[in-house]
Amino acid sequence: MLLTGCAFSLEAHPGKHSERVTDVEMTAARATLRSLLDTRQRGPAATYRQLGLMAGPAVQTFYTTQQYATCWVQETGWNSRARQALTLLSRAADVGLDPNRYAWATLQDFPDSLRQTSSTSRNEQLALSELRLTDALLRYTTHLRQGYLLPETLTPAPAADSLTAGPTANLLQQALLAPDFTTVLLGNQPTARAYRLLQGAWVRSLHASPSDSARLMQDTTAGFHRVALNLERLRWAAPADSEYAVVNIPAYRLQLIRNGQVIQTHRVIVGKPEWPTPVLSSRIAVFVTSPEWRVPYSIAVREFLPELQRDPGYLYDNHYRMYDGRGRQINPWQVNWQKMTPQKFSYAIRQRAGSFNALGSVVFYFPNQQTVFLHDTPARSAFTRTERALSHGCVRVEKPFKLAEYLLRREDRAQELTGLYQSVRQHEKQRFDLQRSLPIYLRYYTCETDNGRLVFLPDIYQQDGPLAAALFGQ
Repeated sequence: MLLTGCAFSLEAHPGKHSERVTDVEMTAARATLRSLLDTRQRGPAATYRQLGLMAGPAVQTFYTTQQYATCWVQETGWNSRARQALTLLSRAADVGLDPNRYAWATLQDFPDSLRQTSSTSRNEQLALSELRLTDALLRYTTHLRQGYLLPETLTPAPAADSLTAGPTANLLQQALLAPDFTTVLLGNQPTARAYRLLQGAWVRSLHASPSDSARLMQDTTAGFHRVALNLERLRWAAPADSEYAVVNIPAYRLQLIRNGQVIQTHRVIVGKPEWPTPVLSSRIAVFVTSPEWRVPYSIAVREFLPELQRDPGYLYDNHYRMYDGRGRQINPWQVNWQKMTPQKFSYAIRQRAGSFNALGSVVFYFPNQQTVFLHDTPARSAFTRTERALSHGCVRVEKPFKLAEYLLRREDRAQELTGLYQSVRQHEKQRFDLQRSLPIYLRYYTCETDNGRLVFLPDIYQQDGPLAAALFGQ
């Protein structure tokens, strides 16, 4: 539902005479707003630029819808709802946003500047302040919902355009209709579990006891920036399903979440900095036991070729076989490796199933352009290491059969577990297609929570720096 006007809400409190708006004042304010927002002479872009509006289309939609009624100003400056809105903007850091982005301090000083304004320009000053507070709130609401930056380019997202102006304006209008304006506006934040936990822990840390040693770090600008850029990431694409698997790459951890609860946790090994595990969203659709590993070309020429140039027996020593383009097995001792280059390398290398296989005994597939997947590994001791950025980009899972069992049991297929383990013992490949694919998210969060407290994680791929520079100009 849309408002037909904002000023009527000021009449709902008869005791607050200073905030009443007379019919004469309302008519004058409407005329001034209509005149300022008239784009016919200069065009929309120039008009909004002159008014200092960054979300001009949404501001225009907001006031057109309610016939140019004012929401925030009275004869002496801000009304009570405006003061509530300014308090909200001043505490933007609570939700990981920069208060300075919304010029709240300048808007806060508006009543003082109004006293120095001549009566002839008073109406225009009131109208300009009205428009700029609306502009700030519209941008704040947009940033709450979807973030300040575009994730692909790390450039500021458009504050509003012809497609988003209506929905954006409607969100602010709905908040104005509500008994608790602040609560409704803050309700535009993501509802995903990870976001709620992080934002809640951040607010608690800001208001923690001074004796809390963690506060010394959390209250610093650096602490705010770490939290803010991860809330930004969560606004872009936070997992919101009722059941899903999520890998937080810097935490070296996979979790199964169902109805907001963690039901499984696995240590994982992720990609090396030079072979980073990508951020992506997909669905686990199938898993395979006793898989054969087909070595990707990039790994073959980067790692296998130098080994073969030193010793052609490297393949047989590690249970690999090599094939030509027609699928015929090639004897590596019959290849002149010293003259072989990556450009000339046209062979396929495969590793048969077994306890030595690089994929281990089970692999989980989900569609993605980067050709990454979850899998077992024979190198079990690596899970005891603190830093586990060791793979070529795929994710190695500590307890893969717990995950496989979960996927079958959720489809009432427990009777297939016997065949699953038999196929592993006999090194025979078996494919399990899921009737209900499981959402999986590979994410990069360098700040998260543990039992309600903030945890700062290593920035293993050095992705925080560019994001902080885009958000805060560092």
